[in-house]
Amino acid sequence: MAGRSIVVVDPYSAGKGIAPAFAERGVEAIAVLTTPEPPAGLARTWFPDNYREVHVLAGLDELAEKLTEHDPVAVVPGTETGVETAEALSELIAPGRSNVLTLSSARRDKWQMAVALRTADVPHLRQISSDSADEVAGWLRREGLENSPIVLKPQESGGTDDVFVSMPGDDWREKFHRIFGSVNKLNLRNDKVLVQELAVGTEYEVDTYSVDGRHGLSAVWRYAKERRGDRLGIYLSNTLVSPSEPVVDVLFEYVCQVLDATGVRNGPAHVEVMITEDGPRLIEIGARLAGAQQQELTLVGAQESQITRMVRHRVDGDPSVARYTQHQQVKSVYLSSPAAGVLGNAARLDELESLLPSLLRAELPYREGATVPRTDDLWTSLGCVVLATTDLEQLERDEALVREIEMELTVV
Repeated sequence: MAGRSIVVVDPYSAGKGIAPAFAERGVEAIAVLTTPEPPAGLARTWFPDNYREVHVLAGLDELAEKLTEHDPVAVVPGTETGVETAEALSELIAPGRSNVLTLSSARRDKWQMAVALRTADVPHLRQISSDSADEVAGWLRREGLENSPIVLKPQESGGTDDVFVSMPGDDWREKFHRIFGSVNKLNLRNDKVLVQELAVGTEYEVDTYSVDGRHGLSAVWRYAKERRGDRLGIYLSNTLVSPSEPVVDVLFEYVCQVLDATGVRNGPAHVEVMITEDGPRLIEIGARLAGAQQQELTLVGAQESQITRMVRHRVDGDPSVARYTQHQQVKSVYLSSPAAGVLGNAARLDELESLLPSLLRAELPYREGATVPRTDDLWTSLGCVVLATTDLEQLERDEALVREIEMELTVV
């Protein structure tokens, strides 16, 4: 194994855990950055000391030649911004070890995802990608959606960044122009806006790992979200779903179709699906690890994660794919603020550790007197309380107490 390496493109967010996991097996990591500095929202997850070398992307061919000298076991993305570059580099260094390169944009661009599903005859939401509000208006007329709720969002972003819902009678054009031309949380300019029919139902996060076109389930999580004004996707909680629940079979059958349609063959994928009255419908797919803290939490709940599967696949050559097993109940409870202002009564947050038997950890960056933003998306939440236990009733009691404390917070 001496001299072998794992190449991680944009090793931010959950991708920060790849290098340490491979280091435990004696495989050094090399970082490739697609920009000289990480996006501002991801900078705190960048740990350059974890990497033998750090390269900033210039020419793909020249970089691939340099990386080949280190005998990489794989080239993988750390986060969403690294997906296309990782796949292009992988094809130059080790053809066939990644995903279908000609469909790379369908794993990154929300419009191309829909095109790929339509081509493969996989059920999907009606949507349009455009830089013209007039073109969108014409599409809404043709589709009979003029008096229906619609969603407007950037084509390439994350964390429910700038995702708006427009109800009948609302000025959807104002939201269109708010998104169009702006720079999103991934530091990308929104050159087009994705407009789609509103999917109504229960949303799930389906995390998979694939080996040579065969797909396995790493975890299924159930989202609880709410709409606040014109903002869609205010996170309330995220709960690990028992693999024995019937909905898991429904989700996995559909997600396998999505993975095949978008050309996922090797590595992790993060798929968001809404179970509607018409069946499952794709919200979006990312050919990368589930982000934020999901790798650690899946490890807590299932005793493995997409990263541990990646190590077995890439280092040991393990070709197995399987469904996860649940060992603990795990739930992330998100706190939010209805307005921007100064946080008060936050001393109650300090009591959580002594009050919650199932507390795994609390990530609460704001304290008494801090200026907080209005919660519009995952990026602007007040923080997260993670609960883990084998006792479902205890989990439910602790979640209820977190909500009581949240209600006691003041923002003025």
